[in-house]
Amino acid sequence: MSAARPRAILCVAGGIAAYKAPALVRALTKEGFEVRVLLTDAARAFVSELSLASVSGHPVRSRLLDASEEGTIGHIELADWADLIIVAPGTANLMARAAHGLADDLVSCVLLATTAPVLWAPAMNTNMWRHPATQENLATLRSRGAHVIGPGSGDLACGWVGEGRMTDPPEIAAQARQILQPRSLWSGRRVLVSAGPTRTYIDPVRFIANASTGAMGFALAEAAAALGAEVTLVAGPVDRPTPPGVTRVDVETAGEMHKALSEQLASDPVDLVAMVAAVGDLELDGASEKLPKTELLARLGRARWRQGVDILASLTAAAGPQTRFLGFAAQTVDGDGAEVEAELVRLGEAKLASKGADAVFVNRVGVAGLGFASATNGGTLILSEKLAGAGPRLRPSGPPIPKPALAVWLLGQLGEALWPEAEAERDG
Repeated sequence: MSAARPRAILCVAGGIAAYKAPALVRALTKEGFEVRVLLTDAARAFVSELSLASVSGHPVRSRLLDASEEGTIGHIELADWADLIIVAPGTANLMARAAHGLADDLVSCVLLATTAPVLWAPAMNTNMWRHPATQENLATLRSRGAHVIGPGSGDLACGWVGEGRMTDPPEIAAQARQILQPRSLWSGRRVLVSAGPTRTYIDPVRFIANASTGAMGFALAEAAAALGAEVTLVAGPVDRPTPPGVTRVDVETAGEMHKALSEQLASDPVDLVAMVAAVGDLELDGASEKLPKTELLARLGRARWRQGVDILASLTAAAGPQTRFLGFAAQTVDGDGAEVEAELVRLGEAKLASKGADAVFVNRVGVAGLGFASATNGGTLILSEKLAGAGPRLRPSGPPIPKPALAVWLLGQLGEALWPEAEAERDG
């Protein structure tokens, strides 16, 4: 990386999300980058060169055969100049051309010639994003080391609501900065996190849920992204901002959460699944219309409740050997001191065995400073015998600490256990 400010090239492709490019340049500048902007021909229809030159402080380039630049083989100089290349929006067309090594304009030539890391921020119609060709091209780019952020879900320019929305500029800029941080054990790892509660609907307006706020899961997702991991967060219904550099999938019910997690595991290899969500234990077939108050209690009394899906056990049974699983166990335990710790460990060991997980973090709830709706947490990380190796299986986190700090501690403990060779090489 360059000795002074890190240097980024922003490649803007021809999608409606190109209008966000000036905001992205500002966000990158705020993160400390020196930015140069390249436009495809199609991008010029959506954003002006003048606006981008004004916010970047440098001329914008869009032509490959530019007599004023190509005398010094300008596209090669650009490719060598950059510490990082960001493609935002990354259209289906440009992803396809990059995946197949085409180089017939300035942007595609720079992408083919650079040895710098490349961060893609896809943006397109939902069907285009889900098309097998696009997913295959994305997999190809990832296999060559490309980083990907998003897309998110929301209102699209085509009038649809769904996947395909470009990640917001501040999040892209934060991810760009993280990519250039010194490598950690989590750099380039794929991490899948679940967070928050799920809802069991009684009727369209009433549901049963729990007290989870999602704070621990969101903290873990943010910490993993800050350490260089590619993080997808499957979030139950909580009112929390998406952590920087994290791809978010929103769900409501346990069934939706199970489906979203399964789809993520099937789409690309995942190194760690952290099942932090507090999934509802019971299911029932809710009424299709709102129940009158006079009928509600009678209906609940007649309802046929059934045990909900065990998401963690289901995922561990289906996943390949590369994927490791961290479960969370929130337990109410009476008593004080050593007897409480012993009972928590016993309950955590039982969950570790029944779920087929590689590790479980067990913590007490129902007391001040721990668990749901608390800013702090503490407990014991229990590793499987295989994962622990020669190290200790029981790893207490100590007195309650802020959940973001606990997330960093957990990732440190897991990273050392999962990849001891990489830890030894880094320290050596």
